Amino acid sequence: MSLRIKISSINLFLIKSKTFILMNDEIIILGSGGGRHHVRTQYRATGGILLKIGGIQTHIDPGPGAIVRINQYKEDPTKTELFIVTHFHLDHYNDLAVMIEGSRRVLHDKNHIYYRKGTLITTKEVVKNLSQYHLNMLEQVHILNATKSIQYKDLKLNGTKITHADVEGFGIIFDLNEYSIAYSSDTTVFEGFGKQFIGVDILILNLLRPDSVICRRHLSTDQVLPELNKISPPPKTLILNHFGAYMDSPLSQKNFVPSQVAKIQALTNIERVIAGEDGLKLNILELLS
Repeated sequence: MSLRIKISSINLFLIKSKTFILMNDEIIILGSGGGRHHVRTQYRATGGILLKIGGIQTHIDPGPGAIVRINQYKEDPTKTELFIVTHFHLDHYNDLAVMIEGSRRVLHDKNHIYYRKGTLITTKEVVKNLSQYHLNMLEQVHILNATKSIQYKDLKLNGTKITHADVEGFGIIFDLNEYSIAYSSDTTVFEGFGKQFIGVDILILNLLRPDSVICRRHLSTDQVLPELNKISPPPKTLILNHFGAYMDSPLSQKNFVPSQVAKIQALTNIERVIAGEDGLKLNILELLS
């Protein structure tokens, strides 16, 4: 009997610990902008996305200003252990080296041997253009594509397909036992785009342009709507992000973001559609409810 009580107590402790971790899981938008205009002006920031899931802090696509934004929004770069760069475009990789170096409080020991910390998941092109100096700071480097999966602690990371001009790259699904989050990265539509995300609970969609303003390398609302309707059951939450100059900037007629949120809610079965904003912090349990 005492052994049963002990085992039950251990199981209860593990359940409570896991629940505590999930309660603190977050998505932090370090940049809601994408493309050259926002890189140049920072009208919308381009610092990427910070995920805190399953006790792991992940920085996705740390573009220009990432180190500034992570400090501005009072997040701790030294807690980042997983870096993901989905493709070799400036608004996605520019601050990678800065964030790798900034993820440690101490660079080396008294014998000037560098402490290795962190794992990078990216493409061959990004690795080729990252200095050996910074590669030597990392514990591991993995190449991901649409046909591969990587296990990192309790996270299963599945690559998804993108079509983004001629650049090699990937989207990604973060799969925990309790829930899953997908990040589309930059892409245009293609056959099977939406079906990649069947079963995903939260989808972060890089939506550069509004309505029918077509871009051959990125998504616009009218292009992606039919694909969103192929995700069945629909995700519990859709987060729109990575807005371009035609979506919201001094060059656009107005801020089109609210109208695109309303349009997607009206024309899909996705009940919760959220627009990314610089510094926005989202509790994942609330997104799953």
